[in-house]
Amino acid sequence: MAKILSMPKIGVNMTDGTVTEWYVKEGEQVTFGEMALAAETDKDVQDIPADQTGTLLKILAQVGDNVECHNPLAIVGEPGENIDALLTELTGSKQQEQPKEPIDAKPESQEQKEEFTQPMSQGRIPVSPLARKMAKEKGIDLSKVTYKGARITKADILAYQQQPQTIKPVAAPTVTQAATEGSISTIPYKGIRKKIGDRLTESVLTKPWAALSYEVDMTNAIQWRNKINSTIDKKVGFNVLIAKASAAALKAFPNMNSLLTADGTEIIISEDVNIGIAVNTDRGLMVPVVKQVQSKGVKQLSEEFAQLVDRTLNQTNQPHDLSGGTFTISNLGARGVTSFRAVINPPECAILAVGATVKTPVVIDDEIVIRPMMNITLSFDHRIVDGDYAAQFLVYLGKLLADPMLILL
Repeated sequence: MAKILSMPKIGVNMTDGTVTEWYVKEGEQVTFGEMALAAETDKDVQDIPADQTGTLLKILAQVGDNVECHNPLAIVGEPGENIDALLTELTGSKQQEQPKEPIDAKPESQEQKEEFTQPMSQGRIPVSPLARKMAKEKGIDLSKVTYKGARITKADILAYQQQPQTIKPVAAPTVTQAATEGSISTIPYKGIRKKIGDRLTESVLTKPWAALSYEVDMTNAIQWRNKINSTIDKKVGFNVLIAKASAAALKAFPNMNSLLTADGTEIIISEDVNIGIAVNTDRGLMVPVVKQVQSKGVKQLSEEFAQLVDRTLNQTNQPHDLSGGTFTISNLGARGVTSFRAVINPPECAILAVGATVKTPVVIDDEIVIRPMMNITLSFDHRIVDGDYAAQFLVYLGKLLADPMLILL
């Protein structure tokens, strides 16, 4: 019996994916667990495995099509199997989502067809379930949302939120008009770059976030790292030490290791500490996730993180590599940045921004001494935790970094 191969939901916050390549052609065999296609998600380009064995009878989502999670990608069944009834069922469900034409409707003129891209104020508005849910949560009037596709999508809701709602914008000069001298080049705003932009925009617009900073004396941490590296072949980086200290702090303050469900009704506190560490790639910012950091030693964490980074840079990630995070670390210290605030990686509660370690004069026992100081800044979701709780977490983390032996207690 023919069945639907659907877009899987990889990770808590994945909502859709764009098909980039089919590895199997219509009429060819697909095997359960083997990769059938590639799709660009909010994380990266991911290989999508077949969830059943059979013949690929019909590809429903072509390369370039954006498909929401759990929506059809293809039909798989027995060779020569009749799938007309299934196609009719799928077509019928799509037609039910389209706006019904009034009985006295007149033939559309070209101007009326162009109005399809304008906000609709009358009749039933075609809208995806995710977009309808977002509009309800944010109190958005769907009749005022402009869309260009077959229906209003998440991207249209995010675009509407970024528009001034009370003041009509004055037409800005085009890029060509603004460039008074020299030549310009343009880069399409799409793919991974747009996915990252959409996610960060959503984070800033939906999370009432705040940030706290703390300076850490890294003298003991540097010595601790040097001792570890003197006993092993592959060197341990500071990101791994910061991740290990963060895991200990997150276990002490478990509400920081949490997320708020999409419907805003529950706070989920994770028992495992899964830490994502931001990595810059040619495709944009990626966040591979090291799982169960709280139960692993720094040597094992260092090896796992190195493997994750290698797969990320070489585009050989498995779906689980970039999902399941409960806390994120973004370190720009190697770039010489001393302090910054990072945008929270939804749906997580917080992200830690790590600056460069700089030799700084500080006062210790009424004497001025030079110490290697590092600034850490915590951005957190104020819906999940209050400022005082976040401050306690940050100060405790700072103390663990300043005296790493405390991590063992």
